[in-house]
Amino acid sequence: MSDDRGILYCEVGGERYALRSRDVRHVERAEHLRPADVADGRAGVLKLGDHIVPVFSLARVLGRPADRPARPEDHIAVTGDRESLVGWLVDRVVRTDHVTTADMAPLPALIGAPATTWFEGFLGRTEYDAAPVLVPQSLNPLAPATAQRTATTTQSAAVHTTGEPVAVVFSTTMLPPTGARRYALSGRQIVGIVPPVPAMRLPGCADHVVGVTWWRRSVVPVIDFRDPDDRATDTHRRRLIVRCGARHGGAPVAFSIDAEVLMCRADHGHRQLHDVPCPSFASGIFEINGESVALLDLDVLLDAGASSPGNGDPVLPDLLVERAAGNAEALCRPLDPPAFSP
Repeated sequence: MSDDRGILYCEVGGERYALRSRDVRHVERAEHLRPADVADGRAGVLKLGDHIVPVFSLARVLGRPADRPARPEDHIAVTGDRESLVGWLVDRVVRTDHVTTADMAPLPALIGAPATTWFEGFLGRTEYDAAPVLVPQSLNPLAPATAQRTATTTQSAAVHTTGEPVAVVFSTTMLPPTGARRYALSGRQIVGIVPPVPAMRLPGCADHVVGVTWWRRSVVPVIDFRDPDDRATDTHRRRLIVRCGARHGGAPVAFSIDAEVLMCRADHGHRQLHDVPCPSFASGIFEINGESVALLDLDVLLDAGASSPGNGDPVLPDLLVERAAGNAEALCRPLDPPAFSP
């Protein structure tokens, strides 16, 4: 396993994780697993040469539901150096020549901890062969606590700031409720509208991050602020991919929305509704075509513990002060420069 770019897949229940080949010292069948004489959560021990290697269930360490007693046909992947060997009990270890670490995309910091410590990136060319790449030294329960890794900041395209400002108005149940019936974002922040394919699960994300999805070789967090008990169903027919403001470097995030999407040009008739309570993650509540609309500030929404408005990227308020006239209309063509797919 000397190929520095090689990959081993570890299958756990219906999920798949990846390890760099250079991180794996040995792979053994679980029939050689022996009971442990300490109660620290390990599944057992493995004798490897003159070393007694503690073995942990990868599913249990990651908090996945696939945790179960070992079977003889299961596999153990041993990682670490001679002084800190540790084994990971999984269903199966598979070598692949289909992908290498050159196919790995970095994880955005917005997914939250401890996922940014447990994983170094997402591997694969499509959603169907994707797997998060483990950082085994950060998972080892016996190792000293490690400082949180800094997730790679994805270089995002600059927010478009020329041309007539427009807002994209939509409905969704994925965001925290407000006193408004709809939400709006600057058209400059819209990246794309795509079909809502299932998000790829990633253990250890922030509570509101339910997984990730691909967008043009970038890993995009999928957010859902609903109660976990309400997340089993998603009747939305579209997924909106948008860019955050300057505080998060224009990083993209995605969430599901209803089918009806409106493009609204600025108009002096869009008055602010001061009598409607405005949450901290909105730049204001406005009346647009007879409906109340909350102008989102994504940076505030995604900042844990943010409570005061007015600190976000100032791209939204200009939608309501330009002199351009016009009413809301169904979105039937791409905005410029964002791209949309059916």
